[in-house]
Amino acid sequence: MFSRSFRRTRKSLVAATIGALVVPLWLVAPTATQSAQAASATANLTVATFNVRCANCSKKPPNSREKRWESRREVIVDQIKSQSVDVIGLQEASPGLLDSPRISQFEDLLNRLGGDYAVTDSSRYNCTRTDTTFTKCGGFLDRGASQDSRIFYRTGRLSLQDSGSLRLDARAIGNGSARYMAWAQFKDKRTAKSFIFATAHFEPGTSSSATKTRVAQVKKAISRLNSVNDKKLPIIWGSDLASSKLSHAGNKSYDAFISAGFTDPLGNTFKAKNFTSKTYAEKRVNEQYFTLNNFAAKPKDYVSRGYKLGAHLDYVLIKSAKRVRVTEWEQVLNLTSSGNFAGVIPSDHNMVKATVVLP
Repeated sequence: MFSRSFRRTRKSLVAATIGALVVPLWLVAPTATQSAQAASATANLTVATFNVRCANCSKKPPNSREKRWESRREVIVDQIKSQSVDVIGLQEASPGLLDSPRISQFEDLLNRLGGDYAVTDSSRYNCTRTDTTFTKCGGFLDRGASQDSRIFYRTGRLSLQDSGSLRLDARAIGNGSARYMAWAQFKDKRTAKSFIFATAHFEPGTSSSATKTRVAQVKKAISRLNSVNDKKLPIIWGSDLASSKLSHAGNKSYDAFISAGFTDPLGNTFKAKNFTSKTYAEKRVNEQYFTLNNFAAKPKDYVSRGYKLGAHLDYVLIKSAKRVRVTEWEQVLNLTSSGNFAGVIPSDHNMVKATVVLP
């Protein structure tokens, strides 16, 4: 027989044990904020643009910091992979054959990125013949090729729904020197949301003729995007616009995009020195530097002149009926503690990426 005192003690111990096992709900159940953050992380999509400099442009580098393609390509691959880029617009990724291996520059880059990446169109040229060089073209045939402007994407994250290219007007004559826009419609496998991504390398130069040609190219590209976007999907543009906010003639190619309804997450308008009400990127990294580096020892900035925003040639621009959230904008740089470029400089342009959440 147990005493009443013992029975009361045992009941107290049992109650205490059960109480200890009951964990407050707030300790195990995610809060609304945590749930929203988790959902946002799942929906985060990394888009980028990178002018990788054509391989044949560096056969005789003007200074010791500019290396040949054979030295630069692995650094480019490492940057794309380390940033977990889901889709990227490349410029100057030439369809011309390398000395070794005898494949094109964009094919070489794709092979080194590995099996999770694909190109939206693998045709080297829009030619009637399928020979590997442009000199054996035989005549123009639209195969969807886009010259040196290419779109790479991660097949594990995105499914390709549609794609195409558009030949843009250029001052130079001939198929080999024409400029192209590449565009693609993707579906995000995580969120089932679709969007359009596009890229092009517009006419360079500061003359009035080059500026006029560049604006005409932008307008032609936008017109085609609007015509293929019958579902009114968000459009993400990533490319080298070949002009900046400090261009003497004005950043007219940028202005043409803005006038057509595109937005710049940085709000980096003509001669802007600081962020404005048009800036909506929630986090910015290395925004003070110019995106064109010209293989200098360190990236250029005008911070001493009061510019918190650098003069950019390379942009990620967005058009959407509903606001696309940009959680981060970053200019990808590998710098030493003293601010110099570390190791091999991958290109004369820096990669620009944005982390976006589709509406």
